[in-house]
Amino acid sequence: MARPDTPQSRRLLDAAVDTALELGLSGLSLSGLARAIGSNNRMLLYYFGSKDELFTEVARAAYDRFPELAGLIPSLQSDSPIPELLSAGWRKLRAPANRPYLRLFFEVVADAVRDPDHNRAQLGALASHWPAGLRTAFESHGWDTAGARAATIQVLALWRGLQIELLTGADTSDLDTAHDAAITALFGRS
Repeated sequence: MARPDTPQSRRLLDAAVDTALELGLSGLSLSGLARAIGSNNRMLLYYFGSKDELFTEVARAAYDRFPELAGLIPSLQSDSPIPELLSAGWRKLRAPANRPYLRLFFEVVADAVRDPDHNRAQLGALASHWPAGLRTAFESHGWDTAGARAATIQVLALWRGLQIELLTGADTSDLDTAHDAAITALFGRS
């Protein structure tokens, strides 16, 4: 359902994003979110269609609030060697300012994978942007389609694992060292 784009829907979405970044969404009911943002279930359903659609929209809108994240994938398409770009990309990704979004991302993914058939749209929205962008970045550096797809999976697996370590309190310099060693092992030196 395409939601009406009105000042009221934008206000509700902004308030929902504020709440999600502060409190998370796990275990939060539609009525609990509505109360937290000064609304009601009917209003949220009118503007967003369902809890799944609302939470998907919240995750997308939260992502847009973190410009380092939104600019990360396009920055991988410059002419610099791919290992250098990936190392710089990791450092953008792990920046302290991005941690509220990273926590929300993993929380939303964890909730969605509990019932993937019911949360197909949410998983697709969360999982589609970066893989396509990474594949394009590898292809722009001369990789064939199959190689770009495999490299994308490798980088995403590395980044997701390191993000979890980051969120559990690992030292960023240790994570940077591990990242750069893995990138060198996978793709060589720049």
